[in-house]
Amino acid sequence: MRFAFISTMDGSPWGGSEELWSQSASRLKRAGHEVQASVAHWSGHSDKVTMLREQGIRVESRPLRPVGSIRKVARMIARKGPYGFEWLRHFRPDLAIISQGFNAGGFDWAKVCIEAGIPYVLIVHCNSELWWFVDPVMNDAVAAYTKARKIYCVSHSNLDLLRLQVGEPLRSAEVAWNPCGVSPECAPAWPSDTSLWRLACVARLDPAAKGQDILFRIFSSPKWRDRPIELNLFGSGSFERNLRRMAEIMDLKVVRFRGHVSNIEEIWKENHLLVLPSRYEGLPLALVEAMWCGRPALVTDVGGNAELCVDGETGFIAPATTISSVDETLERAWQQRSDWQSMGKAARAKVEALVPKNPIELFCEQLKDCAQVNSAIDSVGESGIGYGFEDPCE
Repeated sequence: MRFAFISTMDGSPWGGSEELWSQSASRLKRAGHEVQASVAHWSGHSDKVTMLREQGIRVESRPLRPVGSIRKVARMIARKGPYGFEWLRHFRPDLAIISQGFNAGGFDWAKVCIEAGIPYVLIVHCNSELWWFVDPVMNDAVAAYTKARKIYCVSHSNLDLLRLQVGEPLRSAEVAWNPCGVSPECAPAWPSDTSLWRLACVARLDPAAKGQDILFRIFSSPKWRDRPIELNLFGSGSFERNLRRMAEIMDLKVVRFRGHVSNIEEIWKENHLLVLPSRYEGLPLALVEAMWCGRPALVTDVGGNAELCVDGETGFIAPATTISSVDETLERAWQQRSDWQSMGKAARAKVEALVPKNPIELFCEQLKDCAQVNSAIDSVGESGIGYGFEDPCE
């Protein structure tokens, strides 16, 4: 079979949302299928793109999406080839997989698939109550989602919200699991040093999404300054200089910038608690990885966080992404720090029960099923949690 993978991410060369499609592309290629891909062009491509090409996967590199007033003109030009659509028409895959970092970004590709009679699926890696479709975009959104052979969201919460945003039951939608960067076979030992409690924020350096500024403002208060705590920021991003200046002006001596760490287990050999005050999420890999490593988490009630983290059992959930809510939840966690190790064990048991150990294998089987069914797919299915529909993911 022939598979085309299309990444619509154009904000950076690579991100966590790219692992599902890229690892699936590699697996299908190794299984003997014909695989091609399209990614936005960057002057410094990720090593992951190079690896795909070394595996014999043809990767088209297309210009970054234009912004502002020239976008409409550029899209008209794009349909004749420069944006990369002509590659897809020529390849004519049995299935196109359009990977979106959020609830939009792939509608132009979906339109090309519809016009060319190419079956396609859409992946939504993140969603937010801040992202609604304005009227001029609504028709494109409805067409893209309702004509997709499958829609994959990474959490039930994201999927429910998408149904509201599109105003459709989206009967072909279900939840898919992202691969994570730790081995599920064994968890690192609990840190032996509890004279200093180490909290790890494992996320890209982006306060608008990940809320590092909330942690900074909380830990700048006298109450937290006097406690034996270290806040370790693991990750990189476009806002590192901004966050460093913020930490400096607040005189936050508890904050350490640790950079990107590829071996996630190394993080959890020394840290006790994941802290992730996100403003929006899909289902963060950092949470899944921390749980596999036997660590509790403190997260906000956004995206799929509460679908894995159970407040008071496997971690702590702040009801709102505000300074007061996160501060109150941190205080509650601090008073229960003697329970963190046992909560970490419960977190490990929870993720073992819910998360497949090989999500890529499972996803590839789903893609092959999608490619094999007749294009006049029966839309009968279940839908929607809490809005008069049944949940297809339960």
